[in-house]
Amino acid sequence: MPECIQPENGKSYDHMDSSFVVMPRDTNHYGNVHGGIIVVAADNLAYAIAARFSRSNVVTARIGEWDFIHPVHAGDNVLLAADIVRVGHSSMDVRICVSGEVLKTGETFAVASALLTMVAVDEHGKPNPFVPRA
Repeated sequence: MPECIQPENGKSYDHMDSSFVVMPRDTNHYGNVHGGIIVVAADNLAYAIAARFSRSNVVTARIGEWDFIHPVHAGDNVLLAADIVRVGHSSMDVRICVSGEVLKTGETFAVASALLTMVAVDEHGKPNPFVPRA
């Protein structure tokens, strides 16, 4: 699999992976996966890693610029890798790297990347400082 973009500070506080196979219902008229399908999967993965790391309920505060560099076709596997690259008092930055895999050949390729900011919140939806899990 292609290397994911390294965290900007060279450190990852936590890591989590996810994947899904692109089905025809996920594609546009060219047979490529809709970018929004990848964004939703990335947001779900960012939630999972941030909630696990902070042991808190979290919300997405920001989704940074997406760079899509290669299409993914129906029947291909999409692999998402998440790293927490910055930790604040109530927020975390999650770097998402997306790769594709042609299941019939094993060919892998870089697809996209983005940075998401997740914020731990209390029961009223207000930012809530957290102690990261050990």
